[in-house]
Amino acid sequence: MGSSRSVPSRTPPREVAGYAEAYAAGLLPRVPSTPPPLMVVPTARAAFRRLLATTVIAFLTVLLLAKTLSGAGAMAAVGLGGILVLVLIHRQLARVGDQLIAEFRHGYATLDVSWGGFWFGEGHTGTTGEAWDLRGLWLLDASTGAVRRGPAGHGDPPGMYPSPHAPGRWELWTGVEWHGHFDDPAGTRR
Repeated sequence: MGSSRSVPSRTPPREVAGYAEAYAAGLLPRVPSTPPPLMVVPTARAAFRRLLATTVIAFLTVLLLAKTLSGAGAMAAVGLGGILVLVLIHRQLARVGDQLIAEFRHGYATLDVSWGGFWFGEGHTGTTGEAWDLRGLWLLDASTGAVRRGPAGHGDPPGMYPSPHAPGRWELWTGVEWHGHFDDPAGTRR
């Protein structure tokens, strides 16, 4: 979902039109002063682990098909299998991102990321993707909910905020920059 970016990509959310109104309405991410319980199931970390396992199994399956079949059948199996693997990765990667945003809404994360993206066709098109800074959130263990790191309390935490690039819409702030992923504050765009 591209848009023309007329505002620098690192303009903090609190400097964007609509921030004060959204804050007053309780729509902005708020980090609790005490560790929150795990509220999002599956967690972003569990979704990421599923992505990794699914990717490995899918690639091994395609390789097995290629070895057991021969000629045109092998080529067709590898081609079709490769396409299916890419579709699967695309869907699972988006699921990881969706779960992470859901965790942001509760003031925590279970997956600590420093760069990258989750939605194909959104955000940067460079090789490294977006920079992330999750230090403004609680980092919780995905299995137990135990605190792995407390929030540093600097700036606006990652989450959905009024967009500087598309007035009237909500855009993902990574804690460092605007991602280009649009949603509504409650996450009901889908």
